[in-house]
Amino acid sequence: NIYASTYEDSLTAIVNWRKRYRGNPQVWKRIFNKDRVVKELIESAPVIEFVKRAMDNQEDDEKKFTIIDLCSGKGYLSMFLSEILPKEKVDKFILVDKAWAIANKKTTTELKPHHMNWDHIYGTTFNTDGEESSYFTTWPIPLYTSKQDLKDSCNQRQMTKHFFNKIDGPVIILAVHLCGTLSLKAIDMFNNNQVKLFALKPCCLPQMVYANRGDVFRIGQHEFDAKDVCSNGQYNKGNWNGPPRWHLQPRFNYWADNLFKGIDVGGSASLEQDGSEERGYRVSMASHDGIKVKDDIVIQVDGGFQNTYIFAEREPVTPAIWVK
Repeated sequence: NIYASTYEDSLTAIVNWRKRYRGNPQVWKRIFNKDRVVKELIESAPVIEFVKRAMDNQEDDEKKFTIIDLCSGKGYLSMFLSEILPKEKVDKFILVDKAWAIANKKTTTELKPHHMNWDHIYGTTFNTDGEESSYFTTWPIPLYTSKQDLKDSCNQRQMTKHFFNKIDGPVIILAVHLCGTLSLKAIDMFNNNQVKLFALKPCCLPQMVYANRGDVFRIGQHEFDAKDVCSNGQYNKGNWNGPPRWHLQPRFNYWADNLFKGIDVGGSASLEQDGSEERGYRVSMASHDGIKVKDDIVIQVDGGFQNTYIFAEREPVTPAIWVK
């Protein structure tokens, strides 16, 4: 398996999680659902591998990276990477999700029912001397939460002002399982800010409301009609209610193609075919400004078809990241 080392590193990370929450079964039970964590790991493996390669090929004397995890949910991806990546090369993770509470409220007693519980990040623990401390200090690379709604243009401007314009060092944006038009927002964020590396795994298609309005989606220098990619349907308790997947797959492929075209690195595209069982085709586009790649990586095999991963890097390009 091409991700064998990533899976091994991630299993070690899970062991470290268990040690961290020993003595607090409530927190452990809440964050560790085996099926959920395994699913998150499998579908995030190509992104974890991408970031590992990037860090392995950075000079030690370079400025530390900040990694922004969009639509993070509880933060599994960043939790894995905090345990795996070298802390001398990564300064912090920022977990962005609209379900967090305001980040300066660091106690669960202030959380409201609609907020996502953050005990696993900011909750209280006790060290070996019996002194009270926060789980926040136990992560090898710090995890910060940030309440942001990517669909809110005001929030996007605030992120530019407080994140991208102030961070002293290169930035990585990770965007895994972004539903519908959130993928467009993530690409806009890459295009409009000084971001070194970008990884996107798009999820479900945009809803029909955009097609019914006759919308045209615009990202970077590219635009396309909403009616060609939108679809009805949604998941309800893990069950799909909507058109059959054979009907959705061509739309999803076209959606992914257009997302790729909207990433602004310039250049002209070249197509190459990968004959391995675990990878499909790869589209790459390179210029003097950077490189972007769209990989078809067959992760979802049980009826799933959302196997597209899109990666990008701005100059100077790190060649070792892009070797298949």
